Amino acid sequence: MSNTERNKKLFGRRIEQLKVIVEDESYIPKGSSNGYHDFVKSMYLALISGRKITPKMESAITKIVKSYAKTLNPEYRKEKLDYTENTIAKLNMIKRRLDECNYTRNYTSEKLYFLESIEKQVYSRGSLSIKQRKALNKMYTQFTKKIGKNEKFEKKIEKVKKSLDFNENMS
Repeated sequence: MSNTERNKKLFGRRIEQLKVIVEDESYIPKGSSNGYHDFVKSMYLALISGRKITPKMESAITKIVKSYAKTLNPEYRKEKLDYTENTIAKLNMIKRRLDECNYTRNYTSEKLYFLESIEKQVYSRGSLSIKQRKALNKMYTQFTKKIGKNEKFEKKIEKVKKSLDFNENMS
């Protein structure tokens, strides 16, 4: 019995499942160069080409199938969509705060680049790491403080302008 036949006999169901996953364009878009998508395809090719499947490969294939099944669950999809919308709204709020801070153009563009890369990840992966969330919280706090300082500074300027307003003092 050849390796291909052996794999078909042992992993027939997994081969069919991976075939469905690989052919699902909503899960793996055509021409995708995502590392995970390449991995899924390589596991499928390993099964159909008759390559020896190690226990580690087998558990990876099982994980692929389980995570794909999870994405088909409507509740999971709704949760992901809600998370994405909520996170994007928060990112937009941070961007508005950054704009209100009147930082230098260079500093603002660096922060916007970071925020846009985070936004791209939220759309593609639907999640953020703890470090990313902490960085966003830190930015929000920093920008809020800066806006508060700017407002205090503007009030001081108004007071000074009023005290220097010669027309008002002369009458």
